[in-house]
Amino acid sequence: MFGVGVLLGLFCVTPFVLFYVLFIRWVDRFEPEPWWLLACAFFYGALFATFLGGMGSEVGEQLAMSITGAPHDDPGLEAFGATVLAPIFEEGFKGLGVAMIAAASALGLKELDGPLDGAIYGGVVGLGFTLTEDILYVAGQFAESGLPGFVGLLIVRTIFLGLSHCTFTACTGIGFGIAAESRSWFVKLAAPCFGYVMAMCMHAFHNALPTFFGGEGTVIMILASWIIDVLFFLLLGLLVARDRAIVVRELTSEVGGLLHPRELQLVTTYVTIGWRNVGVLFSKGWAAFRARRHKQLALVELAFLKSRRRRGERGRDLDLKEARLRQAVFLANQRGIWIGS
Repeated sequence: MFGVGVLLGLFCVTPFVLFYVLFIRWVDRFEPEPWWLLACAFFYGALFATFLGGMGSEVGEQLAMSITGAPHDDPGLEAFGATVLAPIFEEGFKGLGVAMIAAASALGLKELDGPLDGAIYGGVVGLGFTLTEDILYVAGQFAESGLPGFVGLLIVRTIFLGLSHCTFTACTGIGFGIAAESRSWFVKLAAPCFGYVMAMCMHAFHNALPTFFGGEGTVIMILASWIIDVLFFLLLGLLVARDRAIVVRELTSEVGGLLHPRELQLVTTYVTIGWRNVGVLFSKGWAAFRARRHKQLALVELAFLKSRRRRGERGRDLDLKEARLRQAVFLANQRGIWIGS
């Protein structure tokens, strides 16, 4: 029965989680993160963070049992596992995935540049974790109480609470994003730690409500999670607006050289550029769409590179990358690629 539940869970949970991933990626309007790195973050959350987080919690429970002499099904031990051990180990190992991306970025990958990037990567790691955990939970519920229990838990965990782990780990990601932007070593150390503590506290609060207050606590947990989800997307909106301001500021000085004023206006729109690109795809084909998209992304990447220079970054790699971006935009202009309409 458990194996059938796993297959049902895989079939029912996956579409919701992938929709959440695609929506979060779509929100990242101006400098979208590369698909391959998002896939790495997602699969790390789905495989390694889930396994290591569960193993850490189990080791912690075994240690607590040996110290207290409590049986495995002791209510106090179960509450301790849900409200202390799970937040510490699950958020710790999910945060480790974000930390590895941040370290690779600092060493030259340069894909985690600020709070928005951190929120995206942290959120995607959390969604990978959600995929595996929800499949295992609904499979267990199917084995225990059949299809009605399976459907009920699917609705609660994956539909009502599907973004919970996403928002928890996004806090850790935002901390690493703030650290990536800062020139202060104190901020570089403190911001990720503070983000991790916030993730643990949110996770502990989330688990404590049903643990200590039963059904009423579950209802409150769902409502609280919805409020957190709304606040999370409001924060993403503010961070996207911040990115737009960076693009406008850094590309304004390029108007009349690398780009036309109308191109700057369109490149910095939130949605219009996407619809125009899709229109080109259907009217002129893949090659025209791809060329237009490459020029757009090169301009935006140039803007963020100039912003990094403004923050004090220097180096030959930065110089070479700027030269490549400028050459790419120049060649696109020579080929008559126009993104102002």
